[in-house]
Amino acid sequence: SVVAGGDDVGDLSAISVGQARNTLVLVESEGVLESHSKFLEMIRGNAAKYGGEVDVRVAWDGGAKEIVLSKWGRWVYDSLVLLAPEAERLGGQSLSAAVADFVEAGHSAVLVGSESMSDETRKAAANCGVQFSDASRVADPFHTAAFDSEVIEASNFLSGAGAKGVLSARATARPVLWRGVGAHVAPSNPLAFSALRGSATAFCPTAKGALSKKKTNLVKFTGTDLSLVSLVQARNNARVAVTGSMAMLSDELFAKEDVSSNKIFAEDVTSWVLGYKSLLRSHGLAHRLTESGETQDVYRIKDGLSVSMRVEEWSAAQQRWLPHKPAASGPIQVELTMLDPHLRTNFKTDKEGTFVADVTAPDVYGVFKFVVDYKSRGYSFIHLEEQVPIRPFRHDEYERFITAAYPYYASILSTMAAFFIFGFAILYTK
Repeated sequence: SVVAGGDDVGDLSAISVGQARNTLVLVESEGVLESHSKFLEMIRGNAAKYGGEVDVRVAWDGGAKEIVLSKWGRWVYDSLVLLAPEAERLGGQSLSAAVADFVEAGHSAVLVGSESMSDETRKAAANCGVQFSDASRVADPFHTAAFDSEVIEASNFLSGAGAKGVLSARATARPVLWRGVGAHVAPSNPLAFSALRGSATAFCPTAKGALSKKKTNLVKFTGTDLSLVSLVQARNNARVAVTGSMAMLSDELFAKEDVSSNKIFAEDVTSWVLGYKSLLRSHGLAHRLTESGETQDVYRIKDGLSVSMRVEEWSAAQQRWLPHKPAASGPIQVELTMLDPHLRTNFKTDKEGTFVADVTAPDVYGVFKFVVDYKSRGYSFIHLEEQVPIRPFRHDEYERFITAAYPYYASILSTMAAFFIFGFAILYTK
C-alpha cells in the first residue's frame, strides 16, 4: 500500500516542497462547480497567494481520461483534489493506480467520496489505509443539525500532540456539519489518523436504518472508531486527506458560519495537505568534541560529544523557512545506536534556534550511528543518520593507576610482603 512503502525522508529538499504548487481539481460534473464554488475559490486563492496554478477538469465529459499527470518522466501536477466520487479512470489508468503512483512519488491528494462512490474511489482510499463503510450515510440521532436531520454536528476533533499542526483553534471552536459515508482507520496504522471522528452515539445504519449486527461493522463503524475525515502522511512525507462527505465542502454548509466551522476546518485541512503548514526540513547534522569543538572521524569511549542540527518550519505567511519551535510537536530526540540504542536524549535549542544535545560516548567500542527519527503526528517526518566509529583507549591513554585495579595492586604487595616475611622466618629462626 501507499503508506507502507518507501524510505523515511528527513531532508525535505529532496522532494517537491515548492509552495508554487500546480493543483489538479477533478469535479464530478459542472453542477459541482456551482455547488462547491467557495471551496474551489479557496483553492484558487491559495494558489494566487503562494504561487502555482489550479487546473479544474470535469470528469463526466471524459475530461478525466484526457488528463496527463506525468510527461517525460516528470509530474505535471503537485497536488490532486478529487471531487469526483464516481470517477473510475484518471490519466489513462485506473483511479486507484493513478492516486497510488502520485502519492508514492511524494505528492499530495484530497480524496472525497459519497454514497454513490465507485469501487476505484474505495480502493484508492484503502491503499492509503482508510476503509469506507459499505453501509449508508452516517447517523447520529443525538447530534443532528436543526435544519436537516440527515446532517450531523461533529465535534470530536483531533487532539493531543501534533493537533495544532493540523487544526487551528478557530477550526475546533464550532462543530463541523457533515453528511456522508463513514470510514475506519486502523489504530495500528502509524501513518493514518482522524482529524474528525464520530461521537459515541454515531453509527453506520443498514438499509432499514438499524444498527448492523455484523461484528466487523460494530468494531469499525460505530462511535469514536468512525472516522469522518481521515489524514495520512506517508513515509515519503506525501499527505492525503480522505472524507466521505461532499456536503461538508458545499456552499450550503460553508454559508452556515454562525453554527459551524466547515469553511475554516476545510481550509486548515487543505492547507495541511497542500504543504502550506506544518512542513519541516532538517539539515546540518554535525557532531564534535564538547571540550575542543573539534570534529573527528573516530571518537574514543567516554568522550564528551556535542550533536547539533537545524530544523526549520515553512511559514506560508512570510514565504520563508523559520526556526522550528518543538513545543507544539513534542521534543526531538537523538540516539546513539549500534544495532540497539545505547543512548537517547532530547535536543535543546540555543539562541539561534539550533538544536543541540550533549552526550557521553558509551564504554563500548564499535561502529555507532547518531540517529534522529522524529515522527510527530501532523508534522513532516525527519530521519537522519550519521555514522560515528568509537574506539577503545590506546595502551598509553589509560591512567597510571586505575581505581578498579586497586585490589590487584594490593594482592601483589601482600604477596611480596609475605615472601619477605617467610624468607626472614626461614633464615633467622631456629
